[in-house]
Amino acid sequence: MSSCDLLLWRNPIESGKVLGGILVGLLIIKKVNLITFVLRVIYTVMLTTASVEFLSKLFLGQGLVTKYAPSDCVDIVSLLKPRIDECLKQLPALQTKARKLALASSPKCTFKAAGVFYVLHKFFGFFSLWTILFVGTIGAFTLPFVYQTYQKEIDATVAHGVEVGKAQASALQSTVTEKASPYVKQLDEKLGPVSKFVKSKLPATRTAGSTVTPESTTAKLAADVPLEAPATAKTSSADFPTAPSTTLGQSIKEEVSAASESYGAQAIKE
Repeated sequence: MSSCDLLLWRNPIESGKVLGGILVGLLIIKKVNLITFVLRVIYTVMLTTASVEFLSKLFLGQGLVTKYAPSDCVDIVSLLKPRIDECLKQLPALQTKARKLALASSPKCTFKAAGVFYVLHKFFGFFSLWTILFVGTIGAFTLPFVYQTYQKEIDATVAHGVEVGKAQASALQSTVTEKASPYVKQLDEKLGPVSKFVKSKLPATRTAGSTVTPESTTAKLAADVPLEAPATAKTSSADFPTAPSTTLGQSIKEEVSAASESYGAQAIKE
């Protein structure tokens, strides 16, 4: 039977047994010293079994405890090992999450966790652990059943309460704004240049349906910067170097003839 079936009382006999056992255990913890209780149970059982075994052997010739007692012990290892192994498999993931929270890998999540632990610290300071367990057990076996039975009525009441709370909060906010506006104006007048400087550094006020993002703010600032008109580049054929008018073959012939003439003139002089 699943825990959901137990809490919703789908089998009232089983749910009653579990609830009664938990409450009896909590009352024993509350009223009885657990260590002395366990020790008393142990020595009572031992004295009882020893007395029955001794007397039965003395008068019947055979011990009743050894005759009717189970020969094998309950295999607790095979019963607990799968559950312990399953818990150990989940331990590395829990360790990783705890390390990230403790070392502030995400400061936002670490702040939230610190706030939760602070609230729990205050809560356990006002109430004892036994009180929390007792009230929690009663609530676990009553609240789900009551909610399932009266779900429509409870949902309607909660929705109405949320709407009323929103209206009250809006009215309170408007009242506080009206009463605080004269003081804000006076403070603005007293601060003078400081107030103007702070206002100049504040982002643009958001209106309904508008969003202010770094991109939009940057684009607005860039749009306000005056830009010079780009200079148009004009090119003409005069800007390019002129190609030589002589061809490659003609220039080679001229160089060969000049070299031959200089060589002939030198030979004549010799």
